[in-house]
Amino acid sequence: MKRILMAGVAALAIAAPALAADLPAKGPAIMAPALFNWSGFYIGVDGGYAWGRARLIDATGYNGAPPVGNFNYNPEGFQGGLYAGFNWQSGALVAGVEGEFGWLGLNGSRQFPPYVGVRTPFDSVAATRGGWYAALAGRIGVAMNNWLFYAKAGGIWADIRSSFTDTDPIGTTLVAGTSVTGRSGWLGALGTEVGLTPNLIGRIEWSYYNFGTASHTATSAGGFPFTFRHPLTAHSLRVGLAWKM
Repeated sequence: MKRILMAGVAALAIAAPALAADLPAKGPAIMAPALFNWSGFYIGVDGGYAWGRARLIDATGYNGAPPVGNFNYNPEGFQGGLYAGFNWQSGALVAGVEGEFGWLGLNGSRQFPPYVGVRTPFDSVAATRGGWYAALAGRIGVAMNNWLFYAKAGGIWADIRSSFTDTDPIGTTLVAGTSVTGRSGWLGALGTEVGLTPNLIGRIEWSYYNFGTASHTATSAGGFPFTFRHPLTAHSLRVGLAWKM
């Protein structure tokens, strides 16, 4: 038995080099693609379209007993500007903070529904006029390599003017102190970003803005005060392109 075992070991020793020579050679190692790194600073530009819902509340009955003088209208226009922020990534989780500065062109107006009498285009008109805005928000998202799906929420301030004017057929202003300028509120947004290169990031984002209700008191030609309130909400859809540092 011992001789048989020794003979078998010797045979394996002789055959091993030959068997190894017959095995296929290993090919070059295939490296897995590197995952996109979302951490770091970025700055970009964006542009798109904003549309809103404004309402005039004739709180003290200038055009009739409340709510006769209340009506809605829809300001809209271009929105665009600069955005910048910083991301922190841990695994698939990405969190960050982002600021915006740009133009929010919510423009629109509507005249109080017609009534019996002589009317001019400037008789009992509510209007919203857009302007510059700034926003600051926190972000959180989920990364799938070079794709990022995120949500954000924060605050916004805009140089938006909300007004109510009334001019008679000969151009006499019937109410004075007709507007309030400067609106603040909160925002929420959902978006998708894609890393086009290690430094270039494209995005598309839908945003919702709630500016609450601003009010002002106007004085009629007869010296009587009237209060007008201006609730305002808006949506926007924008595309952007950013450079990651």
